[in-house]
Amino acid sequence: MAKKSRKVTIYGAGMSGLIAAINLRRDGFQVTVKEKEPTYGGSSIYNPSTHVTPLDLKATSKYIGIDISSVFHEVSACPSYFGKTKVLLPVHEVYAVERGNRETSLDTLLFNECKEIGVDFEFDSPLTQEEVQNLPPDSIIACGLTPSAYEMLGIPYLKWFGWISRGEIRLNSYAWLWWGKCVTEYGYFSSVNNYYFDLLFSIKPVSKSCLDEYISFMAHAEGIEHKDWQYVSGAVPIASPENPRLFWKNAILCGTISGAQDPFMWFGISGALITGKIAALALTDKEKAEREFRRFTRWFSQAFWFKNKIWYRFVRPNIQQLERGIRLIGPKRVEKLAHLTETGKIPARMAIPGFSHLSCH
Repeated sequence: MAKKSRKVTIYGAGMSGLIAAINLRRDGFQVTVKEKEPTYGGSSIYNPSTHVTPLDLKATSKYIGIDISSVFHEVSACPSYFGKTKVLLPVHEVYAVERGNRETSLDTLLFNECKEIGVDFEFDSPLTQEEVQNLPPDSIIACGLTPSAYEMLGIPYLKWFGWISRGEIRLNSYAWLWWGKCVTEYGYFSSVNNYYFDLLFSIKPVSKSCLDEYISFMAHAEGIEHKDWQYVSGAVPIASPENPRLFWKNAILCGTISGAQDPFMWFGISGALITGKIAALALTDKEKAEREFRRFTRWFSQAFWFKNKIWYRFVRPNIQQLERGIRLIGPKRVEKLAHLTETGKIPARMAIPGFSHLSCH
């Protein structure tokens, strides 16, 4: 690609935008990161937060050129609850990570690297409709879960609704999933660095009675209660099987808004990490960046089809029958089957539709 201006503007100071900034600055670009929030670390609606994600940590660090191993912690356990039936999911290569601007977060590690190598920041600087219409070529957009960004760019998105609770807790590297009948997705708790994030979410509005049911489950099954809950909504790029896209006109997309998200379980950490690197690559080797982006999103359409044609229609509405089936088979037998992913006898992409571990090759 012929050199134009070596000045690059990145919109979004979450992990994907920060990874793009680090890689571009190392390549000699003058990089300015604009962020609508008063600080780095993603939207204050959702962060600080904690998340659990399957990840090939060593290969991912090598691929993005940044050692992120110090902020990813092996998960001790992640039970999955189908009603009152508990199934222990395998946690091989599953990690807990913190997002936001706390000292122990992934974003802080990346931000400190940015400052050390001379990346410039402009906070309280949101992406506007006027800027969208006059973006300099090769600008990078990493605006995550913000509905207005999708609307300005005309990118199809799915709106989600949910209840969030977060705060200090004396519990580390632990998670659970709750498949309640009153939501289309699930209840999700994770903790790391003595901080927790709890989310009950759905693609339909979530009632207070549904939250009460989830709270009751937590108290009885896990002995944990939270007092403070906030009702929120956001956007995810899983409205169309064609959602994954690296380019928007003359701009480059990365992170969640690029569609690098698993449509089935909504995993987004690995996609954001990888596409931050790919967005930077797109300025120096566009064709290779396109190939890499296609490689990492290659299971998106299949997972989208499974989620919408099979899961939502036949499985999710009958979650109680699924619980009865698990109890009939026996939770231990289900766990034994799930653990075949640890030996490679069942590929991760088959066990978790839409997700595939980062290839080391």
